[in-house]
Amino acid sequence: MAFRSGNTISGKEGRIYLDGEELAYAKSFEANLEKNKTEVSVLGRRMTGHKTIGASGSGTLVVYKVTSKFVRLMAAYVNKGEDAYFTFQEVLDDKSSGRGTERVTLYDVNFDSAKVAGLNAEGEVLEEELPFTWEGIDLPEELRDDF
Repeated sequence: MAFRSGNTISGKEGRIYLDGEELAYAKSFEANLEKNKTEVSVLGRRMTGHKTIGASGSGTLVVYKVTSKFVRLMAAYVNKGEDAYFTFQEVLDDKSSGRGTERVTLYDVNFDSAKVAGLNAEGEVLEEELPFTWEGIDLPEELRDDF
């Protein structure tokens, strides 16, 4: 099948859920997986080899400031020692692309930091950038065949 520009996927056609609750005030979401590698030197080779020995998940959620949810999460950790873990599900469904729906679920999501206070005299809407780590990933069965 030839590539057509209409097959590209629009990121605006996505939704993000935190423990099953849609974050309608989300502006952007990105999750990355970085493989941890160790160098392997082999006699007779001039190039250094690399062996994957693990992986690490991280990402960033940017939301419009409409709730104190993330401030409360940080305060709960500082004041009570309660560190919450969540599940994210990203749903990407651009019907015009013809690709179908992609669902990626991230487990054991833990926020690294949150803006606990902020003002803006210029009248711009307030946003919160929330970096996070995650420890598990899953795709529905039909998407696993792509690997």
